[in-house]
Amino acid sequence: MTTRLSEPGPLLDETASDAVVTPPISAVARTLRSPVFVAVVFVATVVQVCSDPVLAIFSGTGQWDHTLPPQAVIALTAFICLAQAVCVSRSGTGPELGMLGAVACYLVVAVALGVPTWATPMQLVIAISMAALGSARRIPVAATWAAGTVALSALALGGWAASVGAPPEAVAAFLLTEGVSLASLSFAGVALGALYAVLERRAERERRRAADIQLQQAEAIEASRAAERGRIAQELHDVAGQHLAGLVSLCDASADLAPAHPQQALQLIDEVRAEGRYAAASLYGALGDLRAVEATAHTPTPDLRHLEGLVEFWRERGKEVSAEIEGDPEVLPAVVSTTAYRAIQEALSNAAKHAAGAPIGIQVRIRPDRLVAVVRNGPPRRPRTDEPGLGLGWGLDNLRQKLTLVDGTLAAGADGTGGWRVEVEIPLPRTMEA
Repeated sequence: MTTRLSEPGPLLDETASDAVVTPPISAVARTLRSPVFVAVVFVATVVQVCSDPVLAIFSGTGQWDHTLPPQAVIALTAFICLAQAVCVSRSGTGPELGMLGAVACYLVVAVALGVPTWATPMQLVIAISMAALGSARRIPVAATWAAGTVALSALALGGWAASVGAPPEAVAAFLLTEGVSLASLSFAGVALGALYAVLERRAERERRRAADIQLQQAEAIEASRAAERGRIAQELHDVAGQHLAGLVSLCDASADLAPAHPQQALQLIDEVRAEGRYAAASLYGALGDLRAVEATAHTPTPDLRHLEGLVEFWRERGKEVSAEIEGDPEVLPAVVSTTAYRAIQEALSNAAKHAAGAPIGIQVRIRPDRLVAVVRNGPPRRPRTDEPGLGLGWGLDNLRQKLTLVDGTLAAGADGTGGWRVEVEIPLPRTMEA
């Protein structure tokens, strides 16, 4: 067989395609072993390797001077393309062996079958195996393997070219063309594989970091819940200790007074009733918080000590709100202070919804025997504008029910000037009287 290297080889007077459609490398060890990946690589390679020879056979064009018939060479080439795709599929677990197998298949077609220009598209499959090598090994190691295989392939191609009697300048041109093509694709594959490995390691670090943050968040939530459960437990302890002790003392005193002073004993029984009501309300609130903390992280329950923050909340939303407190909120029982705060919060929300632009005034009077809170707004200055998400969802009826737990009352209605007035009154334990 004689082949002129300065001109197209067997059937190389036909134009060959240079592009191979191969899937991008992703999860190397798993993707490369996929039968779908093997099938795609094989089909894409064999189409480019054999399409021009097959077309030349059917069209009757081109010069064939190979010792084997073209049908046999095409069949052998297709089988070797399949073997190359299988070799690449093993690169995920053995990148060096997979790469050497891909290079060996290329050299079999180029040197053993003597059709090097057919084998050119197979260099892209070598690039895939180089990418797998670059993703699995350090860059110096992968680059050394790539340089060594390119050099050995160039020696094999040069030896074949010299064996067919090509002139030295034709051998040099052939080696330059095939060697540069093979080297550029090989080192590009190594670079892409190394880049993939860097990105994969970075993604793995971010996944671990996200998992650590999620774990820390879960621990923080659990710690918050534990702290809140402890606070509620302390509150239950305080309620039980304070109110129940008071109830026992009042009952003992009423029992002692009953024979000689029945009227005073009846007054003490009224005290027992009031104290029991406060105990029930406090326990109800603490148990409600306990149910809530099991579902979400719970913040401390606001009370009249947080009234200034509530006023600022509405001022930041353009409402004209003023507040005045007579007395010391610190001396109030927690359940009274919390209930009054919730009532004021609901009244403010309703005033903002139904009296847009109207000034709102809050007056809180803390007396020895009772707490009175009044929320008054003037007539609306502009059409009603409901602000979503600002209401408590209690409503006046529900608010009345809450107030009954502390024997409180609620009065709401027009004030005669076009505005609205909400008044909350909660009696205080007689033990707080001066």
